[in-house]
Amino acid sequence: MCVQLLYDHQLKIRDVFIGYPGSVHDSRVFRSSPLCQSLPGNAMTFIYWGTALLPNLLTPFKDRGQLTRAQSNYNVKLSKNRYLIEHCIGLLKQKFRQLFHVKLRNITSIAHLIRACCVLHNMALMDDFHYEENENQIERVFPVLNMDENDPDEEPEDRNGIHIRNRVINILRQ
Repeated sequence: MCVQLLYDHQLKIRDVFIGYPGSVHDSRVFRSSPLCQSLPGNAMTFIYWGTALLPNLLTPFKDRGQLTRAQSNYNVKLSKNRYLIEHCIGLLKQKFRQLFHVKLRNITSIAHLIRACCVLHNMALMDDFHYEENENQIERVFPVLNMDENDPDEEPEDRNGIHIRNRVINILRQ
């Protein structure tokens, strides 16, 4: 089952979208989520990292062997921050071990279980709940995904998103 999470710098889960089978591509899940619908009109001061290039959702460049040094540098910096969501999901699974092997068979029940775990995760953060971190375990559970994964329904990149991503590249050069 695909789970889309939006989290903040304190690993608090701000949005969760659950329900698509695991075989559905991430960008299709994102495009059908309420978050995708709310992003264009949302005047946020921070930028997301995701699967569709939009003005406030930056993505890596597809590496087809023709990236410039600046584009490669951008991809490296962006992917180094990917561990944050993997870390957040790893902590969630560490707190709620039943998420490793969900025994429920009803999709609705599974979605409710995941949502409840996210709420309890946030409550534990508010109570300064501490747990042991094992980065190797997190990396083993969440390997780095292929950034060049093809989506059959891939949409053209947003012009404003391209402009903002290029501005970020220029900032990184400094």
